[in-house]
Amino acid sequence: MKKKSLRIPIGFLAGFLFIWRAEPTVASYVAGTVIIILGELIRFISSGTLKKFEGVTRNGMYRYTRNPLYIGSFLLGTGACVMGLDPLFSTVFFVFYIILYSRVILREEKYLVGRYGDDYMQYLQEVPRLIPRTLNLSYILSNTSPALAIKNKEGKTLLGIAAILLIILAKLIF
Repeated sequence: MKKKSLRIPIGFLAGFLFIWRAEPTVASYVAGTVIIILGELIRFISSGTLKKFEGVTRNGMYRYTRNPLYIGSFLLGTGACVMGLDPLFSTVFFVFYIILYSRVILREEKYLVGRYGDDYMQYLQEVPRLIPRTLNLSYILSNTSPALAIKNKEGKTLLGIAAILLIILAKLIF
């Protein structure tokens, strides 16, 4: 799993392109912000559950979906697409997201099967890859640690989101 990932550099490049090409309206800004907040909420809650390299995480959001961070990231990008009103950026985002993350998820599953063996194989059978069958919000929140989310670097994501929202707001106003 030590293979160098291009997700982060691609994400930064996409962010710059989004900012440059965005033509928001008040309505698109508000709608996009709501979707972005939902995406980040899912990411923050998920990061506040994940104890990396300590076994298979089965609590919090990971009890309902194996990839909640990627669901949150998808919503972040979707919110940006709604906010920016750029059909070209939106099309590129959706196509690349599906291609990139389909490969990432399969590679991670292979790695985790190798690392955790039968325990992860059982998890694969019990928990859906993406779309949860049910959710219990009180259970999820009771198993979330904000300190763990910050330790897992979700604070950097929050800062990035805040910066983009402010830049797009400035672009909208001026």
